[in-house]
Amino acid sequence: MPAGGQTTDVSVVGTWLVKCGDKVKRGDALLEIETDKATLTVESFAKGTVLALLAKEGDRIPAGEVIALIGEEGDRAEAVAGKQKTDENVIDEEEYQPIDKNAAKISKNNTEIKAMPNAKLLAKEKRVALTDVAQAVGKSILKRQDVEGYLQTSEPEEVMAEKGPEKDRDVIVPFTNMRKVIARRMSESAHNIPVFTASVEINMTQCIAFRKLVNSAEGAGKVSYNDILFKCIEAAIRSFPYVNASCTESEIILHKDVNIGLAVSVENGLVVPVVRRVQEKNISEISACNKENVRKARALKILPEDMSGGTITLSNLGMYPVTQFTAIINPPEVCILAAGAITEMAAVVDGELKILPVMKVTGSFDHRVIDGAYGAGFLAELKNIIENPALALV
Repeated sequence: MPAGGQTTDVSVVGTWLVKCGDKVKRGDALLEIETDKATLTVESFAKGTVLALLAKEGDRIPAGEVIALIGEEGDRAEAVAGKQKTDENVIDEEEYQPIDKNAAKISKNNTEIKAMPNAKLLAKEKRVALTDVAQAVGKSILKRQDVEGYLQTSEPEEVMAEKGPEKDRDVIVPFTNMRKVIARRMSESAHNIPVFTASVEINMTQCIAFRKLVNSAEGAGKVSYNDILFKCIEAAIRSFPYVNASCTESEIILHKDVNIGLAVSVENGLVVPVVRRVQEKNISEISACNKENVRKARALKILPEDMSGGTITLSNLGMYPVTQFTAIINPPEVCILAAGAITEMAAVVDGELKILPVMKVTGSFDHRVIDGAYGAGFLAELKNIIENPALALV
């Protein structure tokens, strides 16, 4: 079992893509695994015959554990001996038959719900309707842990009857692997990092015009405000390098590359894919990277390496009617920026009252590395560049 990434050392066996007796070569897909953040395909690093599959779909396996044997045909007897114990606990789906009409109905319903194969198998074993699980957890695609959580919170019918109708009961939703990791990392950040925050109001007039100009260019891809903000953040960091740093117990690491993470909401959680070396990319290149990262994240195909190495993070809730908020630092980074929605505000400009499009940006800073004046200076520089986005290109 390969490592699932920096935030987990246990992964779930999803779907085996090979069976015993198959011939494989290096790079062939063997199985899919589920980590706390995504579904990943595991490729073979050996050439030979699949002699044994030592883990069942749905098993939770620590990184480094042997889950399959690949070798020469002559090694089959030894491999089979090591596989027998695993086989004792495997249910043959072809031999499984529902024992009553209700089970038959559940089996039919389960074929109509989108779910990972290991989730369908568990639901079949426990005679649980996937329609009930989907309704309880509020997801469109089910994983094994969703079925497990539903089983943990479900109770016998006679107990349910005593409690009254379902609408009168509390709903218990177990933590998913992703939510556990988010809870742990955010708690560590809140407990270990002395944070101060500061906000600026940014006149977005020139930025809006700049985006329209770029998007109207023939052959140019559409860029978002996030793409422009990435470049503006990188430009501001040139004058304030301590914002692009990591903090350990004994030292501060000033990074030469500006690797910006973007907080992306996914089903039941949050991931932060990273665009690396922003200082070497133009806005169109940044846009292409962000689009691909978001696509992979929403499809749950984001890889651990796509989310590692960030040096500063942007969280943008501008698509909601949220004008200002405070984001939690993603350690070991020392800064995260929170951008709100662009709203019209009254302002006095050159003695005249005008209505301006304004965006509020709040910076959360690690006070062990960044003092108040330094953080304020960075936000002032960022405000100046966003209000004059051509400066980011100099």
